[in-house]
Amino acid sequence: MTSKKNKITKISIIVLLLLLLFFGVNYFSVKVELSDFKKQSELEINVLESQLSEILHKYDSLGEESSKNAQLIARLTDSASQANQTLVLDSMAFYADKAKAISAKIASKNQAIEKDKNATVAINPVPVNRLTAININTKGVKIYSDLYKTSNSQIQQLRVCYTLQKNEIVKSGAKTLYIQLVNPKNQIISKENSSIENEAGVKLLYSAVSQVNYNKNDTDVCAYVDLIQNKTPKGKYIINIYSEFTKIGSSTFDYK
Repeated sequence: MTSKKNKITKISIIVLLLLLLFFGVNYFSVKVELSDFKKQSELEINVLESQLSEILHKYDSLGEESSKNAQLIARLTDSASQANQTLVLDSMAFYADKAKAISAKIASKNQAIEKDKNATVAINPVPVNRLTAININTKGVKIYSDLYKTSNSQIQQLRVCYTLQKNEIVKSGAKTLYIQLVNPKNQIISKENSSIENEAGVKLLYSAVSQVNYNKNDTDVCAYVDLIQNKTPKGKYIINIYSEFTKIGSSTFDYK
């Protein structure tokens, strides 16, 4: 019986020692964690205090800077007119110099373009043995009748006038000239699809034709082009003038 009690006592002591050891280890672990947490918290507080101090310093600096700016503006108010005048004069001088530099560049570019153009003309001379149409003038024409009232804003024809330039090389005699009218939709206005065809099978669709007696002098020519209602929108028209299949002049007409 006594032996049994001693065994129980020993077991109890061992259990108590184990519990004390367990609680002791946990206590030490918690203490270490609390110490680390305290150090980390103190470090974060120091950082935050440093940031706060820096922010307050910047705020004070801004206040001082704002006060200085206000004083500076007050001092500059009296001399604002003189300062503005000086600024304007400086700006004018700056932009004048800049304008001179740009003008010099433009002049240089124009000289280069003219040089290239002259070289191109020398390489590809314009043939002088053909007619040339100049001073092309186009006007809209309204025809007033029972079909068209005076209030109608649409035009029914275009009157195209031009001058065949004087040319001693071109042979005198009857010349057949064609007017080709192209509308803003890039459609050629041609009643009944009037056209001519050369030996190679190339067709030239035209809008009007004129027979002219040319005598090597400046010759004025006028022709009327009949318009097609569904092909006459408002916009920019191109007028091409042909002698046979050679274009001898071109112009534009704004139908508003």
